[in-house]
Amino acid sequence: MDKRILTEKIKYRALDLGFAKVGITTAEDFTDYIDEIINRAPNYDEWVARPKSMIAGARPHQYMPDAKSIVCVVYDYSNVQYPQKLTASVGRAYLSRSYSPLPDSLNGMRAQAFQDYLIKLGCKIDNSGTTLPLRASCARAGIISYGRNNFAYADGCGSFIILYAYLIDTELEYDVPNSTSNCPPNCHKCIDACPTGALYAPGKLVPQKCLLYNHMREKPIPEEIRVVNGTYIHGCDHCQIVCPRNQGALKKAVRKDPFLERLETEFDLEKVLFMDDEYYERVVRPIMYNYIRKPEVFRRNAAIALGNTGNPEHIPALKRALHTGEPMVREAAAWALRRIGNIKGTETPSASALSEST
Repeated sequence: MDKRILTEKIKYRALDLGFAKVGITTAEDFTDYIDEIINRAPNYDEWVARPKSMIAGARPHQYMPDAKSIVCVVYDYSNVQYPQKLTASVGRAYLSRSYSPLPDSLNGMRAQAFQDYLIKLGCKIDNSGTTLPLRASCARAGIISYGRNNFAYADGCGSFIILYAYLIDTELEYDVPNSTSNCPPNCHKCIDACPTGALYAPGKLVPQKCLLYNHMREKPIPEEIRVVNGTYIHGCDHCQIVCPRNQGALKKAVRKDPFLERLETEFDLEKVLFMDDEYYERVVRPIMYNYIRKPEVFRRNAAIALGNTGNPEHIPALKRALHTGEPMVREAAAWALRRIGNIKGTETPSASALSEST
């Protein structure tokens, strides 16, 4: 099939499936990206990313020698009016269920349907499991620009987008790259809004200070992170909400998501603190399946969030959490009680003391 016709078929199908943008680029190495990863490697650890695997993904021909094109698509989740009770604790990307979507979810089926269509057209798709650098791929395909907050932006969607990229063995027509940042001159609202200082300069982030990073770790969350965490338990949207480039998208966010509207009535931080398997599968997992695998991490995060409400109505639940069998939850509950003010002037009980009280 003529590559112009094939390219048009692919783009039409992507838009028909509900993707907001589609672009195509070459399968050449991402040399600038590789250099940047090497320079930033000291800031990474096993909980953030593995520089070796990131560099490997940026060299497509090493894991797919016959690769010729990268088909990139953008999913826009900006138009949803996310329930405030949920956005107070969970980042919008996760509420959208489009980031690394579950295979049996609507977004998972959409991504699979597009992949199946590429195969139907005769394209061989990389199945090595290696991850392409998504932002770099989509920028080279001309469908996103960069923001100073490290997020990708698409026209009309802002940064509330999810990127997908498919490495194939078929030569197509390629789009014009875009490596620009369209942020307003001298704007630093995203940097000012970052509660932990993780975002310290345009395009620069200290991963270990990021709220999401701390939400998913099993090690103790530092005091200075806890006190600015607010009620988040999985990610945050601080730097995106204040961004001038996102204001248009936020104003247009009017579509209701019936699932999230229903979930809002079920979601409760105290319930997360004491959740059982049924509650996890029904309420927590559908929107927070991405990084956290152990329920006690969610419970720990919920305890910290409850402490940050400053609401004494949560004291009975937090006291009850002192007698759980999970040390990280007990420690966080004791911290939360002190944070609310119930244990003024006393030290947080030690892990051994708490164990003896169970």
